[in-house]
Amino acid sequence: MAEGINLGTTYLLDPEESHHLKNVLRLKEGEKIILLDLAGKEYLGKIVKLDKKGVLVKAQRLLRQEKPLKPELIFLLPLLKKDWLAFLVEKAVELGVSQVIPVITERTVVKPGANFTAKLEKRARQSLKQCRRLWPLKIQKPFSLSQAAKNIVADLKIFAYENEKERTLVDVLDVNSKVEKVVFTSGPEGGFSPKEAKILKECGFESIGLGSFILRAETAALYLMSVAHFTFFASKILKKRSY
Repeated sequence: MAEGINLGTTYLLDPEESHHLKNVLRLKEGEKIILLDLAGKEYLGKIVKLDKKGVLVKAQRLLRQEKPLKPELIFLLPLLKKDWLAFLVEKAVELGVSQVIPVITERTVVKPGANFTAKLEKRARQSLKQCRRLWPLKIQKPFSLSQAAKNIVADLKIFAYENEKERTLVDVLDVNSKVEKVVFTSGPEGGFSPKEAKILKECGFESIGLGSFILRAETAALYLMSVAHFTFFASKILKKRSY
């Protein structure tokens, strides 16, 4: 990662990236590396210098350039037990989600600890490098579900609800295929309470069902991300290809 780097200029990597290149990958001066500016550009770069201050690199050639994905996908992710929230942040990067807002619900039992957002951002950046995405996932500080639902603005708002027996995610997305911003949310362990479902509907969220089985909280979130990714991104790419 080399946020803000420009073609032809030298750039001092931050301590974490410098440590990774020097002590984990054990790269040497003169070796080629890939540099991401976190603003849609990927460069072929070179290590210019390694010393105690860090690793100095230079962007030599533009390899790829991309615009931000459209529509913008925002996910209100519930705080989950164990490492599931970090896992879902990682998957959000891979599946093209633009922004994650952690939310606290009535049935949330996890409390955000110290450096909560920073830890998730670190996990997201690791995933970004692995999947070679060029725009970073934005991660907000935690909000209450009601606060997030009332303040979010989008063309389409969707929440997974186990008591919804008629509409599916595909039904809603088919009708609203041309949108600029979509917000999704799914419940924590135990799901949304009736009161929370009422609040979400009052804030313009459409309820959808996820089938006849009761899904675990992490499965429901991953399901929503996956279907949204296929609907808005993958299916368009596949249709352009001829076999």
